[in-house]
Amino acid sequence: MRGNPPSVQDLLREFAQLNGRRKGAGITPLEYQRWLDLRGKLEKAFPGRPPPDGGKTHVLVDFETRAALARSIMANVRPIGLFVPTPFAAEPGTKFQLRVQIHETDERYEAPVVVVSNNVGPDYSTRDLGMGVRFTDSGGELRRVLNELWGPS
Repeated sequence: MRGNPPSVQDLLREFAQLNGRRKGAGITPLEYQRWLDLRGKLEKAFPGRPPPDGGKTHVLVDFETRAALARSIMANVRPIGLFVPTPFAAEPGTKFQLRVQIHETDERYEAPVVVVSNNVGPDYSTRDLGMGVRFTDSGGELRRVLNELWGPS
């Protein structure tokens, strides 16, 4: 037997928790999908009064090594973005702050991105679950690291 569905208060509480982390330290792609789902449910529960959405979304992505990050580079002559492996890919056009952490060296980088593809990997294979993201500005230090990994022109 299944339990009772969550109450609106439960949904609001979970949404508020994820929303705070989304604007602060960041959330995983799975948590971001849950946040989007909760926002949709709350919009239905309170028509005409969308839940608060202020602030940038920060999505956290972890790579074990620089080599793992290098395998995720999306390239068109020079790196323009990267592939984020996740079974919970955001829709194309979704914008957020990507926070990348490399465990091997404890490096951390952040860059604004837009989702440009779903489930098409770096080698254009459709067997890879994830999302291709493109930098929406210079990409700063993360773009510099990707250029280093890509190699000389």
